[in-house]
Amino acid sequence: MSLSAALNTAVIGLQTLQSQTRLVSGNVANAQNPDYSRKVSTLTTPITDGLPAAALIASITRVAAPEIQQDLYRITGDYGRLEQQLTYTKELAETLDATNTTGDQPTLLAMLTRFEDAWKQLEATPEDTATKSLLVQRASELTAEIRRLNGLQSELQNRAQENLVIDLDVVNEAALQIAKLNTQITSQGSGGNPVGDLEDLRDAEVIKLADKIGIRTVINDRGELFVYTDGGVQIVGTVAQQFEYQATGTPPGIFTQGGTSNLNLGFQNGSVRASLDYLDATTTGLADTDPNVGAMTKFFNQLDSFAANLADVVNTAYGATFFDFSSPLATPPDEAGKIIVEATIAATPSTVDSSVAGAVQQALRNTTLTAANINRSATDPNGLTITSVNIFGLANAVLAYQARAAADNESNRDTAERQTHALDLKLRNLTGVNIDDELAQLQVLQNNYAALANVMNTITSMFDVLVSIGR
Repeated sequence: MSLSAALNTAVIGLQTLQSQTRLVSGNVANAQNPDYSRKVSTLTTPITDGLPAAALIASITRVAAPEIQQDLYRITGDYGRLEQQLTYTKELAETLDATNTTGDQPTLLAMLTRFEDAWKQLEATPEDTATKSLLVQRASELTAEIRRLNGLQSELQNRAQENLVIDLDVVNEAALQIAKLNTQITSQGSGGNPVGDLEDLRDAEVIKLADKIGIRTVINDRGELFVYTDGGVQIVGTVAQQFEYQATGTPPGIFTQGGTSNLNLGFQNGSVRASLDYLDATTTGLADTDPNVGAMTKFFNQLDSFAANLADVVNTAYGATFFDFSSPLATPPDEAGKIIVEATIAATPSTVDSSVAGAVQQALRNTTLTAANINRSATDPNGLTITSVNIFGLANAVLAYQARAAADNESNRDTAERQTHALDLKLRNLTGVNIDDELAQLQVLQNNYAALANVMNTITSMFDVLVSIGR
């Protein structure tokens, strides 16, 4: 090899080492970036005139673990769904005061107890006008609380629908970004340029989708990433799909923008699925044994059942109308929104028939409610599977149902959170940056750089000697 060829080989080697050093430095700089994957170079040694030349960087790629990444997408979808389910069920339980930890009775049960106590007092002092007034006051407070709870339906529904719209906005924006990055990756990749940083940006958008809708991905030979929901709805293909929530659909649900096909069944995971389940008011949804499916409607159907049975028990024992459902008489599922103290009694407490006070008080404790009483109607299911309880037992069952749903969701959410963290940590350990390894690599590069620099100095000295001889 001539001195010129040797010098050229050394220069090219130094350039390769400089590129490798920049690569390792970039890894170190991004060691704390959770969306960054370690970048590595692949070297090639070309042959010139039958002799090996200086090593060149053939490609720069990122370290990937696709199988673990797919598992992470799946469990992230589970976590997103369970987290949103927990939010909804906690909201319902807290609305009923079913999860209070003060030791006091939940509000509805406390009001029912005060209503019963008022009948006991009236039985003891049947001619006391003040006691009759107190009874009517307690009855009015109880019915007002039932109506207040029932009146929250629109607010809860609107909030869940807003959550769906917000989640779909995130999905739409992430899908557009993924499609844009697909184009950039294929363009740069076809030109032989590194695309690892762009792939990192794309993965950060993909994980947003996983949390909202649950996904699986496929990468073609051009490096384009296609995204599908677990239910088979394409989110990103050659273009990004855009979705919207239509609250007035039959049933309400998710559609492609401008589309007419309901896609609810295609979204099986993530926070979007939790919201769809929560809002499900179809016969199939309400018949589902999962308390999260049709949760909001089941909640209000339980409230209706309580209101209707309370009125039936009290009115039967009273021998006349004490609680009214307004005029005309309401049918399921409207009881909770219309229950009131009968107008004459409410206006003139002195008209209360105190002679049946004991019978009413006993009926509240002794009247056994059957499954038919509790479920009210086959078209008005509420998720309750109890029978042979009194009105207090029904109230406790409603409270327990909501508290248990929240507790189960919290336990499941915590499990999914741990699994998500474990998988994310495993993925980061495989694809992330290890500072010790990178610093060791820098030391090797530094030593190689010094060796090549010495080679260049030696060749330069030899050139100087030759030039001196030539003089």
